[in-house]
Formats: sequence, C-alpha cells, structure tokens
Amino acid sequence: MMKFTERYHKMEFIKQLAMYKNTGTPKELAEKLNISERSVKRLINELKELGEQIVYCRTCNSYVYKHDLR
Repeated sequence: MMKFTERYHKMEFIKQLAMYKNTGTPKELAEKLNISERSVKRLINELKELGEQIVYCRTCNSYVYKHDLR
C-alpha cells in the first residue's frame, strides 16, 4: 500500500501529464509511475472523486481534462 505522500505525488504527476495529454495508455502510465494498471485506475478514480474532470481519450491515447477535448 502506498503512503499518503507517495500517492499525493503520483496523483499530482498524473494531473500534470493529463494537462499536456502525455500520460500514455494506462499500461504506459503504470510503467512511468512504477505501479500496476489497477493502481493507476484507482488513482484516476480518486482524482475524479476529488473533482478532477479527467477522462481517457482514445484518439490521444492519454488521460486528459474534459475541457481540453473541445
């Protein structure tokens, strides 16, 4: 299980990558973060619960912010 600070830093990193549409696929993001794909999905869900409007864009092959899809 990840410590709170480790989880916080990983979530901030995901947000930063999503801003630039550079997370890659869930598998690639898991490799970047050195965690499992399941953990990536948990972190994404936590971000959504905190109000972040992150979605996966199949065209970009990246998690992105909804407002960037327009």
